[in-house]
Amino acid sequence: MADVLTWTIERRMRLTERAELLRKELAEVDAELGRLEAAEVVFGQWVEATDGGRRPSGIVEPEPEPEPEPEPEPERVAAGPGAGGMRLVPDRVEGMGLASLTSESSAEHGE
Repeated sequence: MADVLTWTIERRMRLTERAELLRKELAEVDAELGRLEAAEVVFGQWVEATDGGRRPSGIVEPEPEPEPEPEPEPERVAAGPGAGGMRLVPDRVEGMGLASLTSESSAEHGE
């Protein structure tokens, strides 16, 4: 009696696995059928619109995009005092006075 129960359980498990594989295969077949049906519709519309390919389809090719304008040349800039991290004020040393400052740094410091 136990052998019959074991055989039944094993058979059910094998059939469950096979049913799952068949469901996946069926889903793939259904998807392909859907694509083919859509292709038939589109092709049928094209045949009707072009009289089987004897007339132009009326599809206009897009015009090529115009060439982009070249980038303008970068503007050249002359470096002056303080540009690009240049220091405006010299290092302080013993005995240095206001006379050692340049006219630009004196104006910035309100002197």
